[in-house]
Amino acid sequence: MDEDIVRLLADRDQACIDLIAERYERLIRYIAVTILQNRETSVEECINDVYLKLWTHGAEYDYQKASFKTYLKAIARNTALNYLRQLRRLEELEGMDETDTLQSEYIDYSQNPEQRIIFQEEVQALNRIIAGLRKKDRELVLRRFYYLQSTRQIAVAMGMSENAVDSRLSRLRKKIRKHYEKEVAK
Repeated sequence: MDEDIVRLLADRDQACIDLIAERYERLIRYIAVTILQNRETSVEECINDVYLKLWTHGAEYDYQKASFKTYLKAIARNTALNYLRQLRRLEELEGMDETDTLQSEYIDYSQNPEQRIIFQEEVQALNRIIAGLRKKDRELVLRRFYYLQSTRQIAVAMGMSENAVDSRLSRLRKKIRKHYEKEVAK
């Protein structure tokens, strides 16, 4: 279905952006609004950045790893989360004095190679655990913690009550934590 988009992206044809917007603008906007909430200017900037990322990196898309729609959702989600981090950082910086601001600009603890490797291993462990869940449980976890949907949104989409969603997510968090602790202890 999306072979035409992938082909146009590979050919660097401008028509691909129009085609993506036609097919997926609502999905991209939904993801951006869900994460960025009522920050309309940031939502619009985020959507534009998603299109820019698709244009600049679209040729790298590998259809064997995921569908184009999944690839697009990941780009939209990651872009929106980056915007949210920037916005929160700016909000934090507003309350700091000048020396605190300078320190936060130059100290980035995530640049530690050892910390990056540990983080990657932890992410891989979580991915294995989530992949091992039943389909409905996996969907619940992904909707809540990957797409950052509210309990109400999940309940409506999955035909469950909000209480059922909350209690199931609580049990899943405990189950995931238990498996995660076993994985990390290995």
